[in-house]
Amino acid sequence: MAVTAALASRRRLFNALLGSIADAPLDARLSRRRDGRDGLVDDSLPVQPDALSIPPAAVRWLTRGTFGFTQFDLAAFNALGASDDARWQAWLGKQLDPATIVDSACDSRIASAAFTTLGKSAAQLWADHHSDTDNYYNRMLPVSESECATLIRQVYSQRQLFEVTTDFWHDHFSVFGWDYDGGPMFPAFDRDAIRPNVFGNFRTMLQAVCQSASMMYMLDLYTSYSGHPNENYARELHELHTLGAENYAGIVDDPDDDPSLPTFVDWQGKVERLQYVDDDVYEAARVLTGWTISQSTWETRNDANPGTFEYVQSLHDAGVKRVLHRNFSAGGGQNDGTQLFDMLAQHPGTAHFVAGKLCRRFVGDDASATLVQQAADLFHAQWQAPDQIKQVLLLILQSAEFKNGWGNKMKRPAMSAVSALRALAADFTPRPDNTSTYTPTEEFVGRLQACGQRLFYWPAPNGYPDNQVAWSSTGALGMTLRLLPRLLEMHQIESYNNAHPFIADVQAQTLATFPNAANRTAANIIGFWCDCILGFRPTQTYTAALDFFRQEAAATAPLDLVSDNTDNNGVPQHTGKWHLNPANQLSQHYTIARLRVAIGLILCSPEFLRR
Repeated sequence: MAVTAALASRRRLFNALLGSIADAPLDARLSRRRDGRDGLVDDSLPVQPDALSIPPAAVRWLTRGTFGFTQFDLAAFNALGASDDARWQAWLGKQLDPATIVDSACDSRIASAAFTTLGKSAAQLWADHHSDTDNYYNRMLPVSESECATLIRQVYSQRQLFEVTTDFWHDHFSVFGWDYDGGPMFPAFDRDAIRPNVFGNFRTMLQAVCQSASMMYMLDLYTSYSGHPNENYARELHELHTLGAENYAGIVDDPDDDPSLPTFVDWQGKVERLQYVDDDVYEAARVLTGWTISQSTWETRNDANPGTFEYVQSLHDAGVKRVLHRNFSAGGGQNDGTQLFDMLAQHPGTAHFVAGKLCRRFVGDDASATLVQQAADLFHAQWQAPDQIKQVLLLILQSAEFKNGWGNKMKRPAMSAVSALRALAADFTPRPDNTSTYTPTEEFVGRLQACGQRLFYWPAPNGYPDNQVAWSSTGALGMTLRLLPRLLEMHQIESYNNAHPFIADVQAQTLATFPNAANRTAANIIGFWCDCILGFRPTQTYTAALDFFRQEAAATAPLDLVSDNTDNNGVPQHTGKWHLNPANQLSQHYTIARLRVAIGLILCSPEFLRR
């Protein structure tokens, strides 16, 4: 009876999860078994919840403004004002001024990882890593350390909105971190092009990204010469970085004389086209000829400051060019590129495209056209402001649409994993390893890769998808559902070695929360972990986890979370005691291990995976 109840509880939770992401209700009669095999069939079990449970406002807002809600975040938030709206405004004010936030604990954790490449200049990265063609581990150590440091910041930094927005810009200006040439230079890309401009000015970031070695290698701009322009970067500059495919008009024979292509008057009083065509891409490629990396080509092999941006006049196409209906006079030199970036950054199409992506990230896949246009108008009006992006984010995050919305977007696998580490108060300092030991870092990044979202590992320049459909497939979602409970089983130093502490010791946290053994009931413990992970206690998820954890015992009966088995060397097995005799007392069987499984069910719940 107890086994059947446990199976029903787990199936109810799994069906609720599937139902929450399905486009249409699932048929309860469709069983997950082979023909001719009996299975648990209970038409009374809900296929999907009548409505997704809605957490309190503070939890909703913090979940989308951070890498995952925590009780620490909520306590700090509640101290900021007299109402949720006042507290949210104060929280945004602090988060949008990250330099004023003390982040010493995160800084100390990064220091303890003893990274050696993150502070190196581009020239040092070039000399120490890019030039190393014999040792692949050393060559790629810079991007590997960047990956680990980024994970540390996402989990432990108090500057959470900054890290969330940094992640957005890394998707927008996506480079494949493990590119053979770009990988060794990745810390400079992250440190010098992305992070200084996260809340700043888009125009400034746009050119800084272009001039970074990692982007140059990703899109081949470093090989673009007069007479042989490489259009790869120029095309993605239009399609992915600025105007977007939504403003692409295709191949047009004479775009400047085509009345179907609308125009506008730009900030200099010049007429520009609102849509781009293929000719604009070809001409933009000519504009950027001569923009390269020192010592990256035969022509620049002896130049100074290897690995840094270099403009080579002799490689630049000095002829007349025409982009978006505007002329570039002959002999413009490097200023041709500067003018191109100005034109694209102030273009209303760029404003709409980027604003739409920001709304999609923070509000949801179905953000209204009205909100997107409001954000775009502000983005366009403030295109020269040093805090342009900050202003746009403030508009989006203070909107009624953001505040009232919930559940119309899924966490992507990486955010799910980081959110779990934060909610579980994990002690995890990822660092690269070149030994035979299977470390938790290796397991964690390997499982993220299996989910389809290892950091900086998307091979195409369009960045990881940011919509629900992309991540609700059986592959991505299935691997995420395998990863989340596994976080509760991973150990420090050597991932599968019981002799080392867990990275998230939920047993110790539970015992510390309930020092009196009489209070260690299933109801108290599952309620506590729902609060930690979800910020509230949704009935279906709470009941499913509670029923599994308590088995046949009453919800108010104390459970033994101390007695444990040991191996031949006296090492605790972190399982609890074996107890299957009599078989109807499963509440006493492997209670410590069952605690981790019950918490894993909460991590796999619809409420946790939604945002």
